[in-house]
Amino acid sequence: MSTAFLFPGQGSQEVGMLRAVPTQYIERIKKITGYQLEDLPENYEDTVFIQLALLVKGLSALAAVQRNEIRPDLVAGHSLGAFCAAVACKAITFDDAVRIVYQRAVLMKAAYPTGYAMGVIVGLTRTEVAQVVQDTFDEMHPVYLSNENCPLQHTISGEITGLQKTLAAAKLRQARTAKLLKVPVPSHCRLMQATVAALTPFINQITFHPTICPYLKNTDGRMTQDTEVIRQDLLENIAQPVQWNQMMDVAKEMGMNLTLEFPPGNTLTKLIHAKFGERSIRTINIDQHGVDDATFLYQKWR
Repeated sequence: MSTAFLFPGQGSQEVGMLRAVPTQYIERIKKITGYQLEDLPENYEDTVFIQLALLVKGLSALAAVQRNEIRPDLVAGHSLGAFCAAVACKAITFDDAVRIVYQRAVLMKAAYPTGYAMGVIVGLTRTEVAQVVQDTFDEMHPVYLSNENCPLQHTISGEITGLQKTLAAAKLRQARTAKLLKVPVPSHCRLMQATVAALTPFINQITFHPTICPYLKNTDGRMTQDTEVIRQDLLENIAQPVQWNQMMDVAKEMGMNLTLEFPPGNTLTKLIHAKFGERSIRTINIDQHGVDDATFLYQKWR
């Protein structure tokens, strides 16, 4: 049985999600970055807080799972979750993940402090969403097609007025869902290209290590254990669509038949069920089961 560790990204956060995180991890974030993570409702509008909170939530759960001697056969993270995946396969350390995510978030916020976001469209093909984006495009309020989460779920990124126009048009095309996401920056599109350039010197300072298992790339869905390729994927994914649909196709082809989704939420488990059905791949959601029950299920199914 091949087990994949899956880590979600921005949009999966929820108020109060840090309450169960051991205080030593919050203190470690502050020691490394100087940033104090406070689980207050108003902070969930800030991309620096969101990204660091998601990182520490995922990595604290990862540490708990590793203490129970559960190891991945492959790892995949959606957007910000890719940094958790890189830690899970030992490509980077906890501390270096914190350092680079902090710089990433600060640069993204500085580039687009207000007025930009992401949206999700469910029920249309990628070709149909691309056509809606093209038909509604306005240079004053730019919107771009971004992530491919599964065959009928795609995201768009851009200026909020433009996003609202495009989402309204998608509803007229019979999209089942077309709404804004809880992501306060236009990730995974060309609007972030300057941020990639600004982030490059920071990520080039990080030491990457040999991996213990394959890592699935956000940018093209392919599998790799080349540390320099992983470095480039972590750098460039903020300006390119996350190819989650293709990532899961590759994982399935490589024998993935059990997934552990790390906190917060169950978005990635839902995508697995939507793409493959609920029986072809066994799924364990740590937020739902807790670490102890997740460990029991893992040991039972392994």
